[in-house]
Amino acid sequence: MRLFSNGFIKGYFKHTRLALLILLLTCALTLSACGERQFPAEPEEGVLTYAALNPLTNELTRSIEKFNEAHPDTQIEVRDYSDEGGRERLQTELVLGRVPDIMELRCYGETGEDRGSGFRPQHLPGSYAGPEDGYFMPYRQLAQKGYLEDLWPYIENDPDLGRDAVLEAPLKAAEVNGGLYMLFERVQIFTLIARASVVGERYSWTLEDMMDAYAAMPEGSTIMRYNMTRQEVFYSLLCNSLERFVDRETGECSFDNQEFRALVAFLETLPDEVDYEEPHKAEEEVMRRIKNGTQMLEGMSISWAHDVCFSDSIFQERAAFVGYPTADGSSGSFFYQTGTVLAMSSTCQNKEAAWEYIRMLVTPLLHRNNLVSESVSHRVAHTQVNLHDYQVICQYQLDYMAKCFRWNPKNPQEAFWSSYHFQYGPKIYLMDTMTEKDIQRHRDLIDHIIQLYWPEDDLSDIVWETLGPYFAGDRTLDDTIGLLQNRVGLYLHEQQ
Repeated sequence: MRLFSNGFIKGYFKHTRLALLILLLTCALTLSACGERQFPAEPEEGVLTYAALNPLTNELTRSIEKFNEAHPDTQIEVRDYSDEGGRERLQTELVLGRVPDIMELRCYGETGEDRGSGFRPQHLPGSYAGPEDGYFMPYRQLAQKGYLEDLWPYIENDPDLGRDAVLEAPLKAAEVNGGLYMLFERVQIFTLIARASVVGERYSWTLEDMMDAYAAMPEGSTIMRYNMTRQEVFYSLLCNSLERFVDRETGECSFDNQEFRALVAFLETLPDEVDYEEPHKAEEEVMRRIKNGTQMLEGMSISWAHDVCFSDSIFQERAAFVGYPTADGSSGSFFYQTGTVLAMSSTCQNKEAAWEYIRMLVTPLLHRNNLVSESVSHRVAHTQVNLHDYQVICQYQLDYMAKCFRWNPKNPQEAFWSSYHFQYGPKIYLMDTMTEKDIQRHRDLIDHIIQLYWPEDDLSDIVWETLGPYFAGDRTLDDTIGLLQNRVGLYLHEQQ
């Protein structure tokens, strides 16, 4: 679990530029410049192509070798797109209809993974200024334009799976028009937490709920961290919600509604700019405000079920996982997929064989006795999508904390959560050990979330730039929304 930090926005959120228009332009320019551009030969019969956006790891190599040994009639051939020009090369091939059978959808970048184990560390909105060379493929556009295969039927018809064998909420959050076109092995949750005694026992809220809670806070209180700007909150927390206001299939957008107005109203509660202090002083001030009850919300990434009781320890009382406020009171928290993210092309020549490989992301891997083995240790870093593995990890955490931690009310320093989570701040002392109720709270949080973090920077930049004059007092909200409708509408039509 990580707490929200500042100073990460520009480095993290300016790396995705994959609109279809750019794809087409890239294709045209590349072909005209190179004339005789060489593309991969058509795969032989019985060969499935795998587009690797990330540098090959030992884990990936082993998994493909294992598959090829078990399927002598169908071999997976890796095409490496992790080099400097790999993204542009893949974009051009996609436009020309040369779609790989299996494709990674997320590139973590050179500094974003450990080559030895295949473990990819956290790249969280709000807590890590991720590698600038990483990027997200345009998943929603690829799905809507028919490039990708719906994987729900494969999960439902798999004799070892079915919907009952997975955590359904993260996969439903990844749906496009009811279809599931990507698969991932684990997730984290990004949310906003608050004292339940202040905001109530809830997993979501409206802007009105938030402002009512804020009105009851002591004088001088802040909603978020005192040194968080409006722009930081927009790019780290709200930009992913913009997909709710656009329909990429029809090219239409709908910003003139109460939900978007509520989002803008939330941003208006935050400062335009702040005077930054030294990092350690800022962290100490944040902790002081949390402790004395003058900071209402704190950003949090939830990786495991036991992060629920760690969240309680931030406030030294029960926490509520409210997320950001929404107009209809639906969840304002996000799933953030980690590890390998795969898709199957709709033109795949052997879909059953491709599924045999892709399904490994969500088939059971763990049992109580192998949790500490090197071969599976990286798989337990976050919440597993496979339900069996999720339950194994929850029970392991329950047993581990009961065995290893003892609390003495007269000496709480005997158990603490390391200051590693506050980079410069003081240690946070645990309130209590993990219980079955904490596992249920974690599962309830999972089941409430309906959004997957998958940013689209071009859309975010258009919205932020259009809102600027409104926040500066130079344009009315109605005029701003009208301009936004026009600008985003043009952008969407250019992509079609």
